[in-house]
Amino acid sequence: MTNEDIIKGCLKFNPSARKVLYDKYASQMYGVCMRYANSKDDANDIFQQAFYSIYKNLNQVKKPEALSGWVKRIFVNTALEFVKKNTRFSIEEDMESAVDSNANWNEAIQNLSIEELAELIQQLPEGTRMVFNLYAIEGYSHKEIAEQLGISLGTSKSQLFDARKKLKVSVNNLQTINSSI
Repeated sequence: MTNEDIIKGCLKFNPSARKVLYDKYASQMYGVCMRYANSKDDANDIFQQAFYSIYKNLNQVKKPEALSGWVKRIFVNTALEFVKKNTRFSIEEDMESAVDSNANWNEAIQNLSIEELAELIQQLPEGTRMVFNLYAIEGYSHKEIAEQLGISLGTSKSQLFDARKKLKVSVNNLQTINSSI
């Protein structure tokens, strides 16, 4: 079934088309939910709300070949809205620490599995986790992140720096533990 067939079927409330759409994106998009959520219950709430939004707004997809990107955008935006509504979202601004350290960062994570990295990301404080996910995983620019989260550009950069610094410490601690076993 092509993306165009899936969209047309879903718009006609065809259960098999809805199942194909769900099966095509469910596991990958649940991972997106887990990156932003504080718990599995929160991830489940985000997941359900996002699929509801997808089914409700599928008529807005202009190009069937862009369906994957559109679905991902819905999930990310739903996760951001959920976090804004359900938590005290505060990000501290520390302009002096907003220095980029890509070389050290890449060295620190090169030997981690995706599961290990995901677990470490989940342990970050909410503000830094949100900025890290949006920048490093979703590919948003600092300007887009600042607009999405209602923060300054400098705060976005600072939070990314803090996330990388905390992840590097966690990775080093994990590697120390693993090497002593």
